[in-house]
Amino acid sequence: MEVMRVKKMPAVDIKSGMNALPVIGKGVLLALGFSTVVFLLASLVLSFTAISENIVPYLSFLTSIISIFIGSIFVTRKLSYKGWLNGGLTGLFYVLIILVLGLFIAGEFPIFTGFLTKAFLGFAFGAISGIIGMNI
Repeated sequence: MEVMRVKKMPAVDIKSGMNALPVIGKGVLLALGFSTVVFLLASLVLSFTAISENIVPYLSFLTSIISIFIGSIFVTRKLSYKGWLNGGLTGLFYVLIILVLGLFIAGEFPIFTGFLTKAFLGFAFGAISGIIGMNI
């Protein structure tokens, strides 16, 4: 009777030698670029139409979620491993950069609980997007 040997294969295809941080950085830049384009278009629409400025907080939140989704999908498709972690880090770094930019532009930084909430939500949305990115 012949015994068949099973070759051990990793559960995921880890691309050898690929450092995650530069890819995460590109994903964050992609997300920031998307946000910039949406906010520029929104500012034009708000300037030249009668649409109320009351939609700005909702638009900002929705744009951030979509931006994190796009950046996290990009990162997880490039790296092909640990989608939840890489996506979560992408979302977290995006939120941190947005908060620091808000500090310099508007001169205000959310109180500690607001900061923790935004950082947690950024990581959570990024992690969910990373899981989705691994499975599409």
